[in-house]
Amino acid sequence: MVRIAVCDDEKVDLEYLAEKIEHGCSCDCEIVKYEDGENLLADSRKQVFDVLFLDIDMPGMDGMHVAETIREENQYVKIVFVTNKEECVFQGYRYGAFRFMRKSCFEQELPETMASLEKFFDSVNELIIFKKPGGEFSKKISEIRYIEVQGHNVTVNCGDTTEQVMGTMREYEKKLSAKGFIRIHKGFLVNFRNIYSIEQKDIVLDDGKRLPLSRNRINETKTKLQVFTRSMDI
Repeated sequence: MVRIAVCDDEKVDLEYLAEKIEHGCSCDCEIVKYEDGENLLADSRKQVFDVLFLDIDMPGMDGMHVAETIREENQYVKIVFVTNKEECVFQGYRYGAFRFMRKSCFEQELPETMASLEKFFDSVNELIIFKKPGGEFSKKISEIRYIEVQGHNVTVNCGDTTEQVMGTMREYEKKLSAKGFIRIHKGFLVNFRNIYSIEQKDIVLDDGKRLPLSRNRINETKTKLQVFTRSMDI
């Protein structure tokens, strides 16, 4: 179930956008409609939305302000700005916009946007099976932050939990490189979706954690991050 919030201060536009999104979504979805950013923001603190369709030009709290505030609390929700103000495009990317859609061309542009969203949710919900002494366990790609090797011990880091697994880093790199994982160091294989920035000697994850970056892997890491970002629609 994909939970979608649609926000537009013009009731006619709101109903139109919500109807088109519902008809254009091939997966199970729940759509919640808002006529102002304040109510959407309040509800976003009580329930989790997967996608926000935000009108930019609204009185009071406009779409950019809503996006900025939500981004401070939620790095993962996908934000789609709906506007006819093309000059706002570059400002919106500061808040990790997934797409910009023109109201005047909404129906024509919607199929590509929905296909990209569904591709993203399919990819992050794919299960990866790991073997460990005594059995197996599985994790969604979205739950795996990085894989670390120390000596002969391989650990899967999922943020709040870690699991020691069987196998080698080379095997996991071969298995996961096409799914958005980057070998930044001989001891670390990182899910690109969690990379916030690349610095000279390390990378910074979206939770502030730093991992070492090998000097001879800096260019490769930057290139792969750009490729994954463009092709996998984070």
